[in-house]
Amino acid sequence: MEQQSINMEQQSTLNFLNKATYARDDVIKFYRNADMLLEAESVLFTKLLPVIKNSKILDIGVGGGRTTNYILQISDDYTGVDYVAQFAEEVSLKFPNARILCADAADLTEIEDQIFDFVLFSYNGIDSVTHEKRLLVLKEIYRVLKTDGVFMFSSHNRDYRYFNKFPWQQKMHYSASHLIFLLHCLYHLPKHYKMKRHEIYADDYAIVNNGDHRFSLMLYYISITHQRKQLTDIGFSDIEVYDTEGQLVQTDTSSHWLHYLAKKR
Repeated sequence: MEQQSINMEQQSTLNFLNKATYARDDVIKFYRNADMLLEAESVLFTKLLPVIKNSKILDIGVGGGRTTNYILQISDDYTGVDYVAQFAEEVSLKFPNARILCADAADLTEIEDQIFDFVLFSYNGIDSVTHEKRLLVLKEIYRVLKTDGVFMFSSHNRDYRYFNKFPWQQKMHYSASHLIFLLHCLYHLPKHYKMKRHEIYADDYAIVNNGDHRFSLMLYYISITHQRKQLTDIGFSDIEVYDTEGQLVQTDTSSHWLHYLAKKR
């Protein structure tokens, strides 16, 4: 597959489309109502608790505060970040004792070097930017982490067996709720065909329109092998990968998302 490079205008368009989606009223409402940890997150937080309890924590992409509520029970030395102003404002009001910043994860200039013990970027938030910006995000996270600090994040799995397939091309679940979901996808399908012109397929990653939020997002997919390389190239080590159930894996074709742990050495 031929490597594709994208110019600054294309990068700006992709980043703008995603940020505009996250700032949409219905999307803000969706994340405002999200309050449960994912299964893998619960497993990994339990694993990390002895390390991160009462430590200095940075939570990137807080959305409606889904992870804020949990992490404040672990440590009161908490900083949350979101690049959508309304999310930052609402979470500040919801959790007045938390430090919440409206900032872009690729430019954390308000934050000093090497001050956090743990950085979290959950719910595939890192997948909402272009390849070039993703690398900047990883570099910024590495910068603000202390030596031996831990970085936890989730990302879409390019090796997923249903990668870039429509819901009706995947294993079917026969239920009323799934039928409603399929009809919803069909209704918004024209949007998908408009968004496809922005898709990118490179050797080490892909950016595709996968149906999230009415086919409004362009999302980054990467294999375990290439994600490991990205992290290693920046300086991270001790990289571990977990499936959607929180089980340690080396390869995975069954999980749409994967969860990563990495350390700064």
